[in-house]
Order: sequence, then structure tokens, then C-alpha cells
Amino acid sequence: MNRIGIIGAMSIEVDFIKSKMTFIDEKRYAGFNFYLGKYKNLDIVLTICGIGKVNASSCTQILIDRFNVSKIINTGIAGSLNDDVKLCDIVISDNVTYHDVRQIQMISCYPYKEFFCANKELINLAIRAYQNICPKENNYHIGRIVSGESFISDKNLKQAIIESYNPYCVEMEGAAIGHVAEINDVPFVIIRSISDNADENATISYEEFEKISANISAKLVLKMLELLITE
Repeated sequence: MNRIGIIGAMSIEVDFIKSKMTFIDEKRYAGFNFYLGKYKNLDIVLTICGIGKVNASSCTQILIDRFNVSKIINTGIAGSLNDDVKLCDIVISDNVTYHDVRQIQMISCYPYKEFFCANKELINLAIRAYQNICPKENNYHIGRIVSGESFISDKNLKQAIIESYNPYCVEMEGAAIGHVAEINDVPFVIIRSISDNADENATISYEEFEKISANISAKLVLKMLELLITE
């Protein structure tokens, strides 16, 4: 079965997608709600994993084990870590890793990888989806996304992450989702829209742009689903 798993950390990140789905059933495992339904003729399982890496990884494994999804798309918001990545821009993951786990630990311990690569077909699908969105009110970028257990709003920490990882944006779940997807051989991609610049003004910017950015990411995901229907 070609069933697509869609994960958001918060309801605000998936509400727009949820509003466009036809629901068939709802399941609850380990405190996570899984909404089974269709987007047009595509089978979808949509879920809200909560904030942080442990929640994200737990929810992702359940999504794989219980619902046998063939692809995973993570949608949501993030803080920019690149001067070219502006508020409300879209970042499509090339690869994902943790900014709060030492790189030597990543390559020395299972699964012995410094980062986890997004699926090339899903990356290309996201690019085509962006190209089919009209009007275009923001730019898109393809690059590394880093995750960690903190909301980044300190310029010194921001600079340290940039120097170590050269990422395009930072958030709190994507690397965990990619990690679990990869060790299960499930194709994944992380889609994020920028809500803040991960600096001293991050909290103010986040509050202003979180819904706008969340919907930008969600609309791109819906366009990806539409393209999948036509393939």
C-alpha cells in the first residue's frame, strides 16, 4: 500500500493539511493520535508528535510499525541559520543531523552516520511542488537541517552551530524523524518554513510568524501530494 505518513510537531503545523483531508478513522498509541484518511485518492496517516527528539522518534517508529507507511514527510517551522534563508522561506532537507550530539559520537555509535540523507525523489517532488505554487511569495532552499533539544535564541549558540554544521535552519524534531526513517529504510524528507532567525528576537518573530510559516510549509506538502496523485 502506498500510504503517506505526515508528521508535525504541533497542531498548528498540520491543521491546514488536516482541514483538506477526508477522515476514515483515528487511532491512539502511546499518547499520540494518528488520523487515517485520504487526500483525494491518496492514503494518508497524519500525526502530531509533540516537541523534541524523543517524542518525534517514538511517534515515527509507531507510524512505521503500526501503519506501514511507504514515505514520511515532516512539515513545520524552523529558525534560519543562513543569511540567505529569510523569514517565510522554505527549506527542503538535503540531510539532517543533531546539533547537540557530538559528531564523533554519531559516527562511532549505531547507526554510524554523521547525518541522515533525505530521499532524492521526495526532494525533487518538493522542488516541483514549489514550482507549481502560484503566486510564489517566498524562496526555497535545499540544505542541511539540524535538530536539538532547545529553541535557539542566543547569537553565540547560533554561531557555534553554524560553524560546526553549516546548516540552513534549526528545529527540534527533523533529525530524529530522519534517523528513525533511515534505519527502517523508509524514504523521508523534512519541509520547514522559517518563523525566526534563531537570535535574540526569535521569540518575538516566532509568535508573529509561526502560523504564517506553518501554513506555507503545509501548502507545499499538499502540492507534493497533488503531484503524487498524478504520477
